[in-house]
Amino acid sequence: MKLRSRFSFWFVALIIIATLVFVVPVASKSSVIEILDGWFDDYAEAVEDAQADDDDDDDELEIGNLMVRVDGHIGGYAGVETSVLVETSFSPEIKALARVVDIRPMLSLRARYNQALAALNVAMVSEQADAKELMRLKSLVKGAGSVATKNVNYAEATWRESKAKLQGLNFDLQAIREVSSQTWGEEISAWILATKSEQRQRLLSHQESLLLLTLPVSASLSKDVNIIRVGSNEQVQEAHFVSSALVTEQLIQGETYFFKTATGNLRTGMQLDAWVPKENEPLKGVFIPNQAIVWSVGQPWIYIQIEDDLYQRRSVKSGVTIAGGLLMEQEVEEGEILVVTGAQMLLSEEFRWQILDEDDD
Repeated sequence: MKLRSRFSFWFVALIIIATLVFVVPVASKSSVIEILDGWFDDYAEAVEDAQADDDDDDDELEIGNLMVRVDGHIGGYAGVETSVLVETSFSPEIKALARVVDIRPMLSLRARYNQALAALNVAMVSEQADAKELMRLKSLVKGAGSVATKNVNYAEATWRESKAKLQGLNFDLQAIREVSSQTWGEEISAWILATKSEQRQRLLSHQESLLLLTLPVSASLSKDVNIIRVGSNEQVQEAHFVSSALVTEQLIQGETYFFKTATGNLRTGMQLDAWVPKENEPLKGVFIPNQAIVWSVGQPWIYIQIEDDLYQRRSVKSGVTIAGGLLMEQEVEEGEILVVTGAQMLLSEEFRWQILDEDDD
């Protein structure tokens, strides 16, 4: 009986092998190897499709976890406000540091200059008077001979002393000019030393403030850049180029430049963020203000309104940092509704519902 069973097993096996070797290749006009390869490819494709379906399910699950539904009265109470996103163009910028310059050293330098100038003017008058006295005595000696030679010699010594003093004061005045130029540059030095300067007066009257811009170490200011944006928090304003600066900040050893801007609420010594344009082609995208961004697990997020009471959280870590927020070239599109205020409440509400769902499990 056992022998008969073994015979039946091998008989069936021989029939299957013969079918694979002779019948199937003839019917399909393919070799056994090609047939087996085809079966293997079909199996691999089926596995990949199954994995893709699993990934899609994971994506749907992830998106679902980033959704939050809020009742209308709760949203209104929390102050949820939205805005429709529109596409905008933006020139790439370098983020830098600007500091409101203390102009008191400038005023001290001008005071020194005025004192030196006044002393110089006094010395000039004295030298001219001594020179005239010497000429008068010399003419008297030649005319009547009634003036002693020693008087002429004394007058000449006095004149030479006045002349040397005048020369020394000229050196002092030139030194102050050089210090001013090396400290502030030619443009601002002209403001300091001019008898009348409208720009100096605007600084003194606090109509404008002088800024020292410090770029990152690897960055340079383009020759075509005359206007930058500066500010802190949500208050951003324009600043206009004045000149290159010869001084540097101690902590940031980058290129430095002087800019001027309207004083407004600025105070001496304030540190401001600065955005300096590059020469690259403008970027296009939607603008996300800082107030719409919330932080979670070390990443920035925003909420997009999907329905009247349904909001989706999206990552904006790929955004380009610009003045007052981010520029999104992808992941957020024009026409979508952005939650401008109330995003923090939505984040809290989303986590609360996640906790409730875990408790239900």
